[in-house]
Amino acid sequence: MLTRDPVTHYFHFGRRQENDLSTNQRFVLQMDSSPSLNQAHTFVATGTTSMIYAVDKDNVIKLKPTSGDFKRQAYAIEIRCYERLGLYERIASHKVTEKGLVLERGTCLRGILRGIDERSVGESTIPWTLKLQWALETAEGLAYIHSKGIIHADIGFHNIIVDITKHAKFIDFAGSGIDGESPIVGYEWCSFRLGDELGVCSDIFAFGSMLFELETDHVPYAELEKTMEMGRLMTVVERLFSQRRFPPVESLALGSIISGCWNGKYTSMDEVRRDIARCCGDFSEGRLHRATLRADSKAEAS
Repeated sequence: MLTRDPVTHYFHFGRRQENDLSTNQRFVLQMDSSPSLNQAHTFVATGTTSMIYAVDKDNVIKLKPTSGDFKRQAYAIEIRCYERLGLYERIASHKVTEKGLVLERGTCLRGILRGIDERSVGESTIPWTLKLQWALETAEGLAYIHSKGIIHADIGFHNIIVDITKHAKFIDFAGSGIDGESPIVGYEWCSFRLGDELGVCSDIFAFGSMLFELETDHVPYAELEKTMEMGRLMTVVERLFSQRRFPPVESLALGSIISGCWNGKYTSMDEVRRDIARCCGDFSEGRLHRATLRADSKAEAS
C-alpha cells in the first residue's frame, strides 16, 4: 500500500521485451545477471514499509526496512507472500535480495484509467476489449492468490500494474494475511464494508469496487470524495455499504458481477472469474455490445 497519491506512478514502463521470452522468463534472466544495487538510484515512491527506487529500466527495488516493528513485519509478510506465489503471469515478477525486494516495472492501472498516462496504452481511448481483458486477468490473479492461502487485504487498482504488453499484474503484499493470519493492512475507503471480517469475502467485495472503477473510470461514491474530508468520507461510505446502499450498476455491462461481489453472491474468486469469462465470450460473439470507452467518460450501456 503506497502513501503517495494512488493515481500517481508507482512503477513505470521499461523498454519493450524480447518477443521470444515471456515476461517472467525475461525477468529471471535479467535478475540472474545481478544488476548492481550499490549505485545511486532514482527515487520512485514511498511505500508503507520502505522507500522504492529504480534499479534500471526494467526493475525497481523496495528497500528492506532497517527500523520500525510494523515496517519490518509487513516487509517480512510481503517476502513470504512473493515466495509462496512464485512466478505467475498475473503477479509482478520479483526477486529477494539482501538489500530488498526487486520487482519488475509497469504502470499503475489506476493512473491509466484516470488518463494520467494515456501513452501507456498507446491511444487516448481504452477499448472495451482491453478493459474486459484486465477484468479477467485480475480475477485470475486474485483467484490464484487465494488458492495459495493469501488474503491480499488491499485490493484496488493502485495495487495493479500493467506491463509493456498491456497485461495486468498484482503488486504489494505488505501486511497481507497468510494461512488464516490476520492482515495488518486494510482496504481503501471505497472498497470495504464495516463489520466484514477480513478474508476471501472482503477481498471479493473490494474486487467488486475495482470492477466498478474499471467500467466507470471512478471509484464508488467518487462524487462524495470532492465534498468531504477523509474521516467523514470513510464514515459515510462505510455506513452506506453496511446498509447495502450501493451506486447503481444496472446500466453497466459488468453490473450483475459487481452487484454479486457487493451482495455476497460469490464465495470464491473462481466463481467471479467464470462469470467474467462468460461476459468476455458474450462480447466476442456479439451478444454483449459495448462502445469503446474513453478514459475520462462515464460508462453507459449501449
